[in-house]
Amino acid sequence: TCTPKPSMSATSKSVPELRVAETWDSCIENTIRKLAYGALGGGLLAFILFRTPSARSAVAGIGGGVGVGMGYTDCKHDFEKLDQEQNKP
Repeated sequence: TCTPKPSMSATSKSVPELRVAETWDSCIENTIRKLAYGALGGGLLAFILFRTPSARSAVAGIGGGVGVGMGYTDCKHDFEKLDQEQNKP
């Protein structure tokens, strides 16, 4: 079966939407990756430095929080850059 091609107006409207969707995808992937690296790095550091499970969990949680914060900041910059690109005269 043949599917009809979208008109030019539909294609031109969807390009910014595709850029936003791509930015969301990369931001979510980046944040999850940084969360994992932060939690693993904090867990490894906690395993070396602390004996009690509660201290180890706390340090691993702090590492994960730092990773999420870094991911959020990167996403914020990506969306600001996308907004500036779309609002150029």
